[in-house]
Amino acid sequence: MTIRLTRLGNPDPEAPVLTLIHGWAAENAIWEDWAQTHFGDRFQLVLMELPGFGQSPALPEQPADQQMQAWLDNLWQALPEQTHLLGWSLGGMLAQRLAWRAQQPESAKRIQSLICLASTPRFVQNDGWRKAVSPKLMSDFIQALAIETSRVVKQFWNLQLQGSDNARPLMKQLKAHLGKRHLPSYQGLMQGLILLRDLDNRDLLPALTLPTLWLFGENDPLIPVSLLQTLPELQPHAQIEILPGAGHMPFFSHPEATARAINGFIH
Repeated sequence: MTIRLTRLGNPDPEAPVLTLIHGWAAENAIWEDWAQTHFGDRFQLVLMELPGFGQSPALPEQPADQQMQAWLDNLWQALPEQTHLLGWSLGGMLAQRLAWRAQQPESAKRIQSLICLASTPRFVQNDGWRKAVSPKLMSDFIQALAIETSRVVKQFWNLQLQGSDNARPLMKQLKAHLGKRHLPSYQGLMQGLILLRDLDNRDLLPALTLPTLWLFGENDPLIPVSLLQTLPELQPHAQIEILPGAGHMPFFSHPEATARAINGFIH
């Protein structure tokens, strides 16, 4: 299996399942302790590691549309049969696609609920969509990654906690954590950036009828707050919450508040 799974939490096979998909440049270890601490008593936990990140091997290079489908197919094959699904950032965008697929008749509502943490239906601006990063910024980031991978990844991680309460001491904690991890593969990083550039879930959201929570950091530098004005139009029945004082990594900067919102939603 291409997708590496980390299994934690309640060993009871009758316990509900919560599956987590991390974001770009991350790996399962980034939120393993948080998940175990806040959800391990009640849930069977399944952490899915994206291709080319952590210990998951990268997928072969393909044209962009085929690459996207290959990522989604691998995630789908690794997904538990019945699960609540939590996706952070890029993981949330992929989770939206999986949730849409799970609503098809042949899938028997495989996903019970969807939580999109610091995520968006579309990451990059286009005509009629300004609640995202600019295409030029995304293009520059992709070009820079090809020249100096480690610097670009470090720059991206510096953004993660920007705007969070106590950002400076949190950044020291994050650097200590990242110092114990391996740099993701260039192949995985580039494929993930192309997905961030191309994924567009806006047309899928109106068809999502399963319980959905959108959970945002108040000061997220990557997901504009103006997105909150549009989401109710795209998915009227979704629940939307804002975590005061949080940036793009609410589970790291505000672990209790983030877990409390997710547990409350699932309960």
